[in-house]
Amino acid sequence: MAKSNKAGVKPPVAIVGTASSCGEAPYGDETVEIWAINTAIARPEVERVDRVFEMHPARYWKQPRVMDRLNGFEGPIYMQDHYDDIPNSLKYPYDEIREKFYLDAMGENLYVTNTITWMILMALWEGYTDISLYGIHMAHETEYAYQRSSCSWVLGIIHGWIMEGKPYRLYIHEESSLLKAEYEYGYDEPTRAMQYLQGRVDGVKKGVMNAQKEMVILEKRKLRTEGAMTEARHIYEKMAGWK
Repeated sequence: MAKSNKAGVKPPVAIVGTASSCGEAPYGDETVEIWAINTAIARPEVERVDRVFEMHPARYWKQPRVMDRLNGFEGPIYMQDHYDDIPNSLKYPYDEIREKFYLDAMGENLYVTNTITWMILMALWEGYTDISLYGIHMAHETEYAYQRSSCSWVLGIIHGWIMEGKPYRLYIHEESSLLKAEYEYGYDEPTRAMQYLQGRVDGVKKGVMNAQKEMVILEKRKLRTEGAMTEARHIYEKMAGWK
């Protein structure tokens, strides 16, 4: 693991996920610490890792394949708590992190929707000022797209400190969708593909609304038909002398 220099300044830290750019982190530079999510250590292109983070509850990490992977790692593993089943596990400093970064506007929960956000928050809490991200794409079309928001929030904290002139550095691999907009609202227009897709969405919404209207009309027609049927049955039974 890279060490702080004599002045106490933390070394650069690279935070690694499992997307395609995970193999491009600076593994050969021993002055850089490598922090990775649990599943990244199974990737052959992830050449070395100094810390592993596994923030899921026990129902996930107690799966045999996950436990084998974690216990095959010789360094520190940050989890929700220390667990005897994972001898190298360390308790994540949740209370301290929440105290530092929580805002009342967040409501009950700290604004964290993924492990990467927990990792960045811990890096900031520990005093790391040079942070880079690899293998963390969170593109719109992936299953991780919904997780982008909290990452954007914590990266916004770093951006704010940089704007204030504090000595922070942030690098995000170019393949990542983090902190990237498809267009600048008001100054640019959506791409043709986006316009086409928006048209499709609007068309589907219109179709749903039309279908709902037709359902209302059909339901009224059904009720009228049932009423006429009930009236006809009543007249028939009366004519037959049943009533």
